Amino acid sequence: MMRRFSLILLVIHCLASGVSYASDSGEVLIDRVLAVVNGRPIFYSDIRRKIETGPLVVVSEYPANKEAPAQTKALNDAINFELILGAAKDLDIDVSEADLDQEISRYLEEQRISKDKLGELLAQEGETIDNYRRDFRNQLILRRFQRRVIAPSIKVTEKDVETYYLSQSGTTGNDLIDVSLRQLLIKIEPGMNKELIEAKRSLANDIYGKLKGGLDFVDAVGLYSDDPNAKKPDQKPMILKLKDLTGALKAAIEPLRTGEFTAPITMPNGLMIFQLVDKKLGENRDFAAKKVKLDQELRLIELQNQTNKWLGEQHQRISVKRMDD
Repeated sequence: MMRRFSLILLVIHCLASGVSYASDSGEVLIDRVLAVVNGRPIFYSDIRRKIETGPLVVVSEYPANKEAPAQTKALNDAINFELILGAAKDLDIDVSEADLDQEISRYLEEQRISKDKLGELLAQEGETIDNYRRDFRNQLILRRFQRRVIAPSIKVTEKDVETYYLSQSGTTGNDLIDVSLRQLLIKIEPGMNKELIEAKRSLANDIYGKLKGGLDFVDAVGLYSDDPNAKKPDQKPMILKLKDLTGALKAAIEPLRTGEFTAPITMPNGLMIFQLVDKKLGENRDFAAKKVKLDQELRLIELQNQTNKWLGEQHQRISVKRMDD
């Protein structure tokens, strides 16, 4: 009995330190612990399994980047998964046996795989149905955790989807962009003498300074604009194609963010200051056809970003001991 107990202690020691034992064929490494998360060990054999059979990354390779070695990414992912499983347990997020059976049955039906065929496939990979059920349950817990904890912080606007579309299309999108503009005109009449022209320029610069100081653009139009139509209370901003603007005007408006305004620009009818009210995609069939798919893709990207943010906070407060160096 004492000999058996000593053997158990030897195995535990080998698992923790990676010590090999001698045999007739040489030294054999039983296994070793690569990390401990809240007292739960992650074994070298688990990481080799992830590398050899996948999936390599389920949650995130945080804090490594996507170019990191496979073992680093696999271990980081295993650590991060343990952090989520621990948090899910604290929140009483679990999957009952009945729910697990139902979800597995639904998945197999979608894949058109029978339970007998599943058993054959698992046997070919050297896996067991118990391991399969455990991994499936953990995946369901992960999804439920993300829906409850991570998803509420995801914010994707239509503007975000438009920007994402433009980045995916490989263009700055100038040919597709509509700009909504307000304008303030300081009129310069043909034949006006130099002194009056200079006074108009001085006024335009003074207005520009006041706008930078916080004067509301609509109020400035009402006070100073020489365009009576622009002063009308119900006057709507004009909408133009960015690509149709002249070079100087396009250069001044293109970098503006919503609410910002240009310095005075010399135009044929005088000096003008423009405010960008909005900038968005114009009518575009390709974007309309892809919009739903792009929104889903962007939400998945944001889900990953928010998950990594949550993991960063957990790494600061949860005990994670690594022994892979």
